[in-house]
Amino acid sequence: MLRHLLIAAAALASGAAHAAPTFVQAPAVAEVAAAYPAKARAEGVGGLATVSCTAGGEGALLRCLRLSEEPGGYGFGIAALKLVRGMRVSGAARGAEVIVPVRFAPEVLNPGFRATTPVWAATPTAADFQATVPKQEGGPNDVRVTLVCDVQAGGVLSGCVVDREEPAGQGFGEAVLALAPKFRVEPWSAEGLPVVGGKVRVPVRYDMKPVDQAAR
Repeated sequence: MLRHLLIAAAALASGAAHAAPTFVQAPAVAEVAAAYPAKARAEGVGGLATVSCTAGGEGALLRCLRLSEEPGGYGFGIAALKLVRGMRVSGAARGAEVIVPVRFAPEVLNPGFRATTPVWAATPTAADFQATVPKQEGGPNDVRVTLVCDVQAGGVLSGCVVDREEPAGQGFGEAVLALAPKFRVEPWSAEGLPVVGGKVRVPVRYDMKPVDQAAR
């Protein structure tokens, strides 16, 4: 009997939960690289600064203060304060405190930087997967596809390529590529790193079961 797509879930571990507020505008990879403190850059040192801001009109961040920076003596706190000036959020009441983590990872300085913990703003629906997944009699039960994509302004994915396809040669990679425009990421990652201007992995898993099994 023809197999039926029972579950078509993007296995996006980092995007399972969205913390409020949501970042809708944030510095791109090139901007964070440009703001990287010179001493830390020269020594290959990474750091983390935490900034507290007040949510203003249209999600602007106002009256930002440095809460912490690690390690000290490299200027991560000052650099973070400069970067958050251009950030905007949604979901925060005017006057509410917004905590912004800003991580400085040496990898940001390298071409082809890949954000490992993107926050997913949009993913394809189950109906989208139903419409695109190849359906084959006697086909595989477990399908895994991973894309690697560039992130453009607005969190839009482009230039996607299939990095992994199991099983290969049965059209599953092409199906996920067709769905790439329906994925979108927030401009700031869960660990406080830029996403726009970098690359992300998009891992997708199809859980396929026969029609008669799905009906049970």
